[in-house]
Amino acid sequence: MTVYQINGILWRMNKKVSLLFFVLLWLTVSCDLVNNFNQTATSEPAPATVPGGTAVASSTPAAETTPDIAIPTTAVSQTRPLLKVWLPPEIALATEDSAAILNAQLAAFRSSHPNVEITIEQKSVSGQSSILNYLRTGRTVAPNILPDLVAIPIEQLSPALNEELIYPLNGLVETALLEDLFPAALDLVLKNNQVSSYPFIVTGLPHLAYNSEVVTETIPIRWETLTTSPHHMVFPANGIPGGLLCLEFYLDAGGSLTNEAGQTALQVEPLATALQQLFTGKNNSFILDQSSNYSTLQESWQLFQAGTADFALTSSEQYLRLRDEQGVFQVTAVPGLHQPLNPVISGWAWAVTTNDPTRRALVGELLNSLIDSSALGEWSYASRYLPARQAALAFWPSDDPYVPFAREQLNRARPLPFSSTSSIMTVLNNAVFDVITLAKTPQVAAEEAVAALQP
Repeated sequence: MTVYQINGILWRMNKKVSLLFFVLLWLTVSCDLVNNFNQTATSEPAPATVPGGTAVASSTPAAETTPDIAIPTTAVSQTRPLLKVWLPPEIALATEDSAAILNAQLAAFRSSHPNVEITIEQKSVSGQSSILNYLRTGRTVAPNILPDLVAIPIEQLSPALNEELIYPLNGLVETALLEDLFPAALDLVLKNNQVSSYPFIVTGLPHLAYNSEVVTETIPIRWETLTTSPHHMVFPANGIPGGLLCLEFYLDAGGSLTNEAGQTALQVEPLATALQQLFTGKNNSFILDQSSNYSTLQESWQLFQAGTADFALTSSEQYLRLRDEQGVFQVTAVPGLHQPLNPVISGWAWAVTTNDPTRRALVGELLNSLIDSSALGEWSYASRYLPARQAALAFWPSDDPYVPFAREQLNRARPLPFSSTSSIMTVLNNAVFDVITLAKTPQVAAEEAVAALQP
């Protein structure tokens, strides 16, 4: 563990990200700020590398495999309150500019609260050294070093709440700030009729990217019409994005996700209809054969960027990072059965991990400063993540044509109803792969997928 003190804020990082963080701050802040670094070392081992996804930790590790708890190496005055914040690298180091902006926002809070100390520690979102595993271990091993505020993937909220690793907001955020959230973002954090956390960015908003120099005609809103075009599309048919595309077609066809007993289930006919759309695209040579080789958007984007495909499935965060300055790569909504599909989204949320009234009050002040519309707007634009607040998106450049498109899509979006690693997603992923490889007909693949979920 390496500790940096910047503008009165202690940043604790594992060794594998501390050097990167130092370089980013050196590039984005003044020499005076860099000169304030106070570095000490501990013997904590570096955590496992963070994968691109946001997998949910499935269970508490056995005693011999639980992660070591990071013990603070800097003495804190007993009369000076300490707020501890845990961040994953995906948030703390999203981009060089966003890292500097976040540090400046934390420094501003520190300046307005001179009697409060803030420490920032970086934790992974998956693996043995994940945020959830540290929270689980710390409850019994060293509760005093646990954080007060964490940024976690929304997919991890349910297990965190069920194990009482985080606590509902219960009034820490004003109603007006909740009402300003895009509808699907608010739905993502409503758990058991309580606001479990505050979503601050949206992820996974699907788009259909296209090369505007090649695709010059109007793009149809019906998928069937699109598949008859002379162009080609690529998407990860062997991974989660393919399953999510199938899910959107399934919901568009009127499919439900539970049976009469309230259990997770799929229906054959809507699923067969959804899979038929992909089968038609493959049969018409609109969907490239290479799609079955890819499991991630990063892989399929390379084929699109090389010009082999004119269309590609992408996500908001990928497009914001990879779109070209010339504007050749454009995006539109994914066509559906009769109109564009309603996109399915997930995101990240700020979650409160303390139940102490005094500490919660301080956490509430810090949280409100971070989700302020201008603060979130500035940080989200620099980080290339879509903000979950409507007012924050208003701070993005008004002359960017992507902004009104994103706003319209966010207002139409649905919340991802389950984890991307859940059993229902597994059967959808498998069904898509079987259809795209022509191993099974849409009807057979749908029947087997439905049967796979039955108890």
